[in-house]
Amino acid sequence: MRIYAVANQKGGVGKTATTVNLAAALAEQGRRVFLLDWDPQGHLTEAIGVRQAPGDGANLARALLGQWRGDLGEIVDQVSENMFVIPTSDDMFLLEPQMYGRSGREYLLSRFLDNLVGVADDIVIDCPPSLGALNDNGLVAARHRPISDSIQGRIIIPVQAEDSSIRALRLFLRQAKTLQEALNLRLDVAGLVVNLYDARKGRIATTTLEAFQAHPLGVLQTFKDKKEIREAWRLKKTVIEHAPESETAALYRELARVLVPELSVVA
Repeated sequence: MRIYAVANQKGGVGKTATTVNLAAALAEQGRRVFLLDWDPQGHLTEAIGVRQAPGDGANLARALLGQWRGDLGEIVDQVSENMFVIPTSDDMFLLEPQMYGRSGREYLLSRFLDNLVGVADDIVIDCPPSLGALNDNGLVAARHRPISDSIQGRIIIPVQAEDSSIRALRLFLRQAKTLQEALNLRLDVAGLVVNLYDARKGRIATTTLEAFQAHPLGVLQTFKDKKEIREAWRLKKTVIEHAPESETAALYRELARVLVPELSVVA
């Protein structure tokens, strides 16, 4: 099982679009993919067109805190043949404060996701645009593990071709380094995903893209600011569903193949 944490503390960089459409590209190839809305704001839940989990019943936040112990299927919605989502709930806003003071709080999500071994091929986590216990949990869940382990994790960092994204990337990597040192673990970054690129914005956009391409982490894929992304969002569909023959859909399929090389490319 592979776990991908799609993370950047900067908002508006395309985390949710990356999460949803990467998951759709993986699912299209026959992989069982679980989407995890780890952001209390619930953008992924909204984008995929499912309801929030009830605040007083079965939901992820209450499961992590031991306040609900039921069947996993009660907090999972199936959205297509191979794609499933664990939606957010209002309790997610209360989760982070309740994590503090708990022993091993950084591993709460990781331990929960262990339950999906043998059920999911891939888990894609839409992390919140913040630095704190929730984000730390997302990163720890996607940590590096021994090759013999049944779970492998990597981090994907969405960015935009603008100066503020460069500063945000530095801050994020500094936080990741601090987390690694504090918990004595290793975080592997698969690379950067550049979203909403528009060369018409001029030199700032082009030079920032060049800076990301020259970064040691490397750029996994660059997505232009295309209408099919916005249309799919409004229709609560993935780009793979809404515009399967588009250049954007092809690029998401290519991103999936880069992350999982054994996949064949769907024409």
